[in-house]
Amino acid sequence: MDKYDRLLVIGDIHGKWERFKSVYDKVGFNAEKDLIVFLGDYLDRGENPVPVMEWVMEHYGQKNMIFLRGNHEQMFYDAFLEVQSSDGHNAFSFDSSLAMWLRNGGQITYEEIRKTGRKDELISNWLRLIAKLPLCTEMVVNDQTYWFMHANCNPDLPLAEQDDVDLLWRRTLAERPELHCGEQIIVLGHTPVQALGYEAKPQWLQNGRLVLMDTGSYLDSSNPLGAGRISCADLLSGEIYQSAV
Repeated sequence: MDKYDRLLVIGDIHGKWERFKSVYDKVGFNAEKDLIVFLGDYLDRGENPVPVMEWVMEHYGQKNMIFLRGNHEQMFYDAFLEVQSSDGHNAFSFDSSLAMWLRNGGQITYEEIRKTGRKDELISNWLRLIAKLPLCTEMVVNDQTYWFMHANCNPDLPLAEQDDVDLLWRRTLAERPELHCGEQIIVLGHTPVQALGYEAKPQWLQNGRLVLMDTGSYLDSSNPLGAGRISCADLLSGEIYQSAV
């Protein structure tokens, strides 16, 4: 069992560098006293993905920093592995992995990577990083068990038996929190809380046993759901840190 001053978690970033940097600076992470978990979806949709990509690659492996894989990392990985294995043939067919990534927010990421003049290097380095990112993690802090994953899980199964599609893609618990009756605290990103009818801040549901951290990082005021933020929460104290809109 570990002890920390703060057990921090950051929801989806989606290429919103300025919003991410503003909330991270507010947090004042201290690697000697805190632990921080990132729930994935670092790129896509937002207009400034390259600095986020470089920041994550720089900080991966540093003390008390855990980076999980999201469905957007998985889409990126599948897209470029498919391109590499096919030598480009059929890479742009409508049902290809590349086409799926591009139409789900990857187009702006690809264009921003291309503009750097370091496209091949950045893509290669990012693919290597994604391959290392776990889909979930468990920790016990102050006698409390915490589960972290990007999207969803089956609360009644051990983490080792979870389905990858569940962990990366599904929204079952976010949409039906009453399904979680266990003692572990489950922390999720992936599903913007605004889409569920909540205000744009982390939500503690099921008597605090389910925490939703995606607060619509890439949404702006023109979106019907309203402007989003990037959020960080200290799971021990309940303190919330948020970017400006």
